[in-house]
Amino acid sequence: MSLPSIDYGEGTPPGPTLHDLQESHCTKRIAELQAKVERLRNLLQEAEERLRYEQSRWPEIGEFVRCPLTGFFGQVTQVTPRPYGRPWVEVLLYLGKDMPGHTTIDLYANWELMDSPCNDFPND
Repeated sequence: MSLPSIDYGEGTPPGPTLHDLQESHCTKRIAELQAKVERLRNLLQEAEERLRYEQSRWPEIGEFVRCPLTGFFGQVTQVTPRPYGRPWVEVLLYLGKDMPGHTTIDLYANWELMDSPCNDFPND
């Protein structure tokens, strides 16, 4: 049996060692996890920005707001901006599904946005 001749400085390229295989597998998994963490951080940052916007935005006419102190809620009929602080909000009281309010009240700066109460009642 004869072995192929190898010139000086030339040889068969070395194959991967067990250490190389293990390290590349771990590195690939770590890289995947780092990419996933970075993607989730970006999603979290976007969600926090949307949350800050939603918590600080002014209501629009027709949206529903409620007063956290009294529990009164209704549909916004007027938004009055102020130079400092939150705008004053006037609402048409909402009494029930088939009984809209007949008077408006000012919630001044004490209001929070809410979903339409029509979504809470089952369809008849």
